[in-house]
Amino acid sequence: MARGGGRREEAASFTTSFTTSFSTAASAARGRGPLGLVCLALLCGLGAAEAEFAILEEAQVVAAQMRKLAAEELGVVTMQRIFNSFVYTEKISNGESEVQQLAKKIREKFNRYLDVVNRNKQVVEASYTAHLTSPLTAIQDCCTIPPSMMEFDGNFNTNVSRTISCDRLSTTVNSRAFNPGRDLNSVLADNLKSNPGIKWQYFSSEEGIFTVFPAHKFRCKGSYEHRSRPVYVSTVRPQSKHIVVIVDHGASVTETQLQIAKDAAQVILSSIDEHDKISVLTVADTVRTCSLDQCYKTFLSPATSETKRKMSTFVSSIKSSDSPTQHAVGFQKAFQLIRNTNNGTKLQGNTDMVIIYLSAGITSKDSSEDDKKATLRIINEENSFLNNSVMILTYALMNEGVTGLKELAFLRDLAEQNSVKYGVPDRTALPVIKGSMMVLNQLSNLETTVGRFYTNLPNRMIDEAVFSLPFSDEMGDGLIMTVSKPCYFGNLLLGIVGVDVNLAYILEDVTYYQDSLGSYTFLIDNKGYTLMHPSLTRPYLLSEPPLHTDIIHYENIPKFELVRQNILSIPLGSQIITVPVNSSLSWHVNKLREIGKEAYNVSYAWKMVQDTSFILCVVVIQPEIPVKQLKNLNTVPSSKLLYHRLDLLGQPNACLHFKQLATLESPTVMLSAGSFSSPYEHLSQPETKRMVEHYTAYLSDNTRLIANPGLKFSVRNEVMATSHVTDEWMTQMEMSSLNSYIVRRYIATPNGVLRIYPGSLMDKAFDPTRRQWYLHAVANPGLITFTGPYLDVGGAGYVVTISHTVHSSSAQMSSGHSVAVMGIDFTLRYFYKVLMDLLPVCNQDGGNKIRCFIMEDRGYLVAHPTLIDPKGHAPVEQQHITHKEPLVANDILNHPNFVKKNLCNSFSDRTVQRFYKFNTSLVGDLTNLVHGSHCSKYRLTRIPGTNAFVGIVNETCDSLAFCACSMVDRLCLNCHRMEQNECECPCECPLEVNECTGNLTNAESRNPSCEVHQEPMTFTAIDPSLQDALPQCINTQCNQRTESGDCFGVLDCEWCMVDSDGKTHLDKSYCAPQKECFGGIVGAKSPYVDDLGAIGDEVITLNMIKSAPVGPVAGGIMGCIMVLVLAVYAYRHQIHRRSHQHMSPLAAQEMSVRMSNLENDRDERDDDSHEDRGISKYQITSLSKILK
Repeated sequence: MARGGGRREEAASFTTSFTTSFSTAASAARGRGPLGLVCLALLCGLGAAEAEFAILEEAQVVAAQMRKLAAEELGVVTMQRIFNSFVYTEKISNGESEVQQLAKKIREKFNRYLDVVNRNKQVVEASYTAHLTSPLTAIQDCCTIPPSMMEFDGNFNTNVSRTISCDRLSTTVNSRAFNPGRDLNSVLADNLKSNPGIKWQYFSSEEGIFTVFPAHKFRCKGSYEHRSRPVYVSTVRPQSKHIVVIVDHGASVTETQLQIAKDAAQVILSSIDEHDKISVLTVADTVRTCSLDQCYKTFLSPATSETKRKMSTFVSSIKSSDSPTQHAVGFQKAFQLIRNTNNGTKLQGNTDMVIIYLSAGITSKDSSEDDKKATLRIINEENSFLNNSVMILTYALMNEGVTGLKELAFLRDLAEQNSVKYGVPDRTALPVIKGSMMVLNQLSNLETTVGRFYTNLPNRMIDEAVFSLPFSDEMGDGLIMTVSKPCYFGNLLLGIVGVDVNLAYILEDVTYYQDSLGSYTFLIDNKGYTLMHPSLTRPYLLSEPPLHTDIIHYENIPKFELVRQNILSIPLGSQIITVPVNSSLSWHVNKLREIGKEAYNVSYAWKMVQDTSFILCVVVIQPEIPVKQLKNLNTVPSSKLLYHRLDLLGQPNACLHFKQLATLESPTVMLSAGSFSSPYEHLSQPETKRMVEHYTAYLSDNTRLIANPGLKFSVRNEVMATSHVTDEWMTQMEMSSLNSYIVRRYIATPNGVLRIYPGSLMDKAFDPTRRQWYLHAVANPGLITFTGPYLDVGGAGYVVTISHTVHSSSAQMSSGHSVAVMGIDFTLRYFYKVLMDLLPVCNQDGGNKIRCFIMEDRGYLVAHPTLIDPKGHAPVEQQHITHKEPLVANDILNHPNFVKKNLCNSFSDRTVQRFYKFNTSLVGDLTNLVHGSHCSKYRLTRIPGTNAFVGIVNETCDSLAFCACSMVDRLCLNCHRMEQNECECPCECPLEVNECTGNLTNAESRNPSCEVHQEPMTFTAIDPSLQDALPQCINTQCNQRTESGDCFGVLDCEWCMVDSDGKTHLDKSYCAPQKECFGGIVGAKSPYVDDLGAIGDEVITLNMIKSAPVGPVAGGIMGCIMVLVLAVYAYRHQIHRRSHQHMSPLAAQEMSVRMSNLENDRDERDDDSHEDRGISKYQITSLSKILK
């Protein structure tokens, strides 16, 4: 973006202001030889006409250094040359055939669960026949099972007994109640063995017995009423229910009565699900609706978790009124809501409509009969408009055991709609649906009474399977779906059988769909709600269900509404729409490779999954680029294949790479879940030494004779292809002068193969293809891509990654499909060191007035003086140009076509994200555009061949420029408007959703959906005893580095400059390990939770690492160590009981992992005892192996 003649004056001013500051750099520059002289000449000695050229030249110098890093340290050039030589097969995506194959896989999974449900149903119904002659009443209480009968099970993530079922009882159960649990044991156990992904199986009886398998101690505080749970209610009454709850809080209702009414309303809310619609009203002299969403005033809302949460908050806030209750006003509003909802949506023929009135039934003394008559008249009139289809249920609130007979009679008349008694003639010949009246007092069990309100509704004897939407597993962990069916003996309802299925297993084929760069897939239900989409996190890592959102908000492109209608109405079909590039989705743009076109085609192919309520869709962005797949390769003879499970393999030369178990002998290979034909099975089952040996044998086998252990077809070729980098990395480890700044090198493939050096133990859930360094590289093919800084989970402190794609041929680099991504992690300070070495001006005054920086294409700083300043405010992740250089940020927003401020909707946390995207095709450089910015002059240009920019700022006086940023959270300061040229930090606003329709407000419905958030990252923690027992793989000898330059940016080293108060400068600075003065401050608190690195799910102990013989004296030592380790373990286990530590991502939109947010304790659910939960998560065994 070259500037015209009108800009010369600014350029001259910029050069003049720099000249005095730079003059002192002359001797330093001369000392650096030609490079230093180039720097000096470019920035100091040139006139205005040539100043424009200077920053461009500097950028070339920085670019040359980046290319050198990518070529020599990472080995990109060598790997690209090797991949050029391979033979590939080509594959083009065919949406129609793909969707058929995927739908078949998903149908087969659901069919297995339907078979399980049907088998269990048959056993229950047969058992009832036997029960009639020989009663089955034996009870096995879940809360009295001895702990010795249970053991930890990874599939359930808690302690269970896989041989027996157990029971929880409602308060109403009598001793002769039918209980088939003991008859079911063998069938349920067989089901569990033969069906992966299956979780809890249960029978919930109409008499109040809940039988669950496998047996588990849960819900042991008080009684358990499963019959008021959404799963039970929706199975025995599968028809949609439109419900209005009216809470009477008039003057005559006492505090005790009001509390009963509020508790009863909460029970009703917790018993319904998304298939139902709900509203809650309060009535005294006027009627009020929940104000947390404007639509609640007009319509009923689907009972989503968000609506139920808002309604619950509203109910909790109800206060007593001083005014008498106008019963008629409440009913008028209730009928109005039902009528509005019916008119606004296509009503299903078998929808039940019900008004539930929680009231004391007291009318005003002066006009009692008139009030009653007016109320019945309103009910009679309003219900006639709805063909008398609305049922009324009344619950009389007892006042300390006393309620007048008149009040009870009035409430009964309301429920029976007995208007004739009050002289109100019927307006229609259609009969009313009579409801019932029930009395509630302080002793009433609300779950068993109000929670069973649905028993008043007609039982249509619908004997069909019901599929729930995903919800959190209250007994174990993770997200589950339930498949359930009612059980009958003739017309007698016995209860329901249900199977909880792990959502991660059901959706694995959709989650790990990897057909081509230009295609993806999503799964919705028959109402359009989204279960899985590429912009959602993997179900395996979710603990809360995704927001109840329609697919139209994820596929937010013109003409998709028509596609959606077809998807929901036609069982099998396809459709192509043309989309203008300027209104496309960001992940569509990343898949477009023909730059310059104004529009592109999107092909949708869909199929209803047979026997379910779900629809699968495969999307292909056209024109489609063929996928290149490697043909059969052989492994490199000199390359040793070492799987990353060093703990299982007994690696004799193991060491610690910061906090990770590692080895320098060879890179290790990790196969993430996407490498396996059944990803869920891999994630849910523990890896054993035998499995690892099988993987290794298969992957190393050039004869192709060893059986495939469950890996995808192309994985072996990807492992063999990446083995070619081993020699280069090992050579660099011996020869490179930059080893003191490099944390690790790695290469990853689209199927999730990761090769990493130093070879390191990785967490099983790690997926390299979902990390920012991988995604950024794929979005910038052929460019050196910067990501970071972010806190390294392995313990190396803050790091910056540069990554680069590898292609099937060099010719396809700019547009082709990536066959691998290579990455290398450097310490945070390294890139600032590069700037200081290459541009001496950056080091003139310690970065106070003259500041140099590197910024990536979203505006986040990779190098800047404040990132390395010990007095800077930690953490250093997510520091944006708007935070640190507001004048530059304000000015560049006025440069046309350089930066765009974007919006996207994030449904995972219900926010609208605002972020920047900088134009990486910038030609020339930028300098001050706005006149009057005399305090600061800047220059900014792109570093050629990268996604980054280099900038220099010269600040001669304090600038008044600022960018709007919240100091306490990420909330935008003005959520009502966004101007392109207004400077503000990347921030977020609440996402406004109309709960009644599920649609977004008009303005926000135009925003594209955000791409998937960075997944929280975990790594397998190591037992504390290993910290001392194993040496560090790389010892940079910080204490022996006496000069700042020798210490700056070196692995695990900090130049300690500031005392522990964070203010006072030390008399004598020195170099020390990070843990002694993180960030350059003596004794500064590390951002890691502790120096023990207890971050993961599984603790690796000494015996798992080595098997080297030690002398005969070891026996005695072993005993002492064993006692000590067990004592430490017992203590830690007691303190951190149920700890399941995992990384929390920053609230910020993308990348970093901040370990100060680690959760030491899993959220405990109030009524779930979870005794002994998670003991087996820690693998503590004897130290005998190492000491033999």
